[in-house]
Amino acid sequence: MFLPYSDEPSEPGTPWVNWLLIAANVYFFLTLGLDEGYDRTIQQWGFTPSRIYLSTLITSMFLHANVMHLAGNMWFLYLFGDNVECKVGHLRYLVAYLLAGIGGDLSHFLFFHQSDIPSIGASGAIFGVLGMYIVLFPLNRVKVIYILIIFIGTFAMRAFWIIGAFFLLELLYSRLQTMSGAEGGIGHLAHAGGFVAGAALALFMLVTGMVSGRRRDLLAYATNRADIEPEETSNREQARQAFPILPQSDAAADNDDFAYQLAESDPRYNIIVALHSGKTQRAIDMWREYAFQNLDGVLPVREQFQMAQALDQSGALALARDAYERLLAYYKDHQPYTAEAQLSLAGMLLQHAQESGDTRDVAFARKLLKNAADTHPQHSRRELARSWLQKTEAMRTP
Repeated sequence: MFLPYSDEPSEPGTPWVNWLLIAANVYFFLTLGLDEGYDRTIQQWGFTPSRIYLSTLITSMFLHANVMHLAGNMWFLYLFGDNVECKVGHLRYLVAYLLAGIGGDLSHFLFFHQSDIPSIGASGAIFGVLGMYIVLFPLNRVKVIYILIIFIGTFAMRAFWIIGAFFLLELLYSRLQTMSGAEGGIGHLAHAGGFVAGAALALFMLVTGMVSGRRRDLLAYATNRADIEPEETSNREQARQAFPILPQSDAAADNDDFAYQLAESDPRYNIIVALHSGKTQRAIDMWREYAFQNLDGVLPVREQFQMAQALDQSGALALARDAYERLLAYYKDHQPYTAEAQLSLAGMLLQHAQESGDTRDVAFARKLLKNAADTHPQHSRRELARSWLQKTEAMRTP
């Protein structure tokens, strides 16, 4: 058994709608699900494919078969719904949740439209939330507990992989379900349909600009772009002048005291060879694949810094941020690279804040600059960090 139990809290805000949805599901189960006439309630308000009504497409989402059915759904909603709601906004989240649930039921209807068995549960809507999550936060870390006979442990994995695995399993079960022609007790088609509906809605919000990608969404990763470009070009140029992309400092370029040896079979070996031979784009392409497959993998410190800067300068800001953060997590005090990475990442975040008006990362950038101002071995770089700190004083934070 594998059960996610924690994810990365990457979005500020209070998920009021998510809490209300959980409360509503629990309320209806306690008031209706424990009643002796619950079977009649399910027949009346569950979604029955042979007699489709718009009302039951909604009401069926708030009915659950038993305590375990309710607990499993609400746990996934609690775990993944908060970031999604705080990202897309309260009203959009509620609408997307309901649309994903409807999409899940309609997927079930397409294959079992003559069925007289009512379908209940929030699973389609919750898989829709998972579909939105994988689009908006593919790089977020999800912690998972596993129980294999007598072995119990935990591990962390990117949301892209863990949620993607759940979706692939539902696709497999859906295929088996349609091949057998038997509905069974679990609506796998509704799960898969809800997931696709949620992912499509999240992509629509990103493409139309209803939601800012903030460099870490799946669309940004796939297209190697930053956020949806702000309309005001003057803002973008002003930001670049205020917080320019840092050139690699002399100290960072010359300090190569970190000895390393990698086997040619190690994927990082070819990345380093490409960096050293000036084939930057090839190195970037190989890093993209390596970084997505290795949760905490890093290059030797100099090459990790070079890779982060190459990604920064190429506009692949989602990957650049991830590369800088990996360096800071793994090489906590390997100067001057640690302080250089803090300066570069802070500059990138502040540049984005000025371009887009989204100041949620400014507090984090200030923390990076304070560390760089205290620890950088070069006086000129410490002064640069202090000057940038002064510029941020006028920037409002949420």
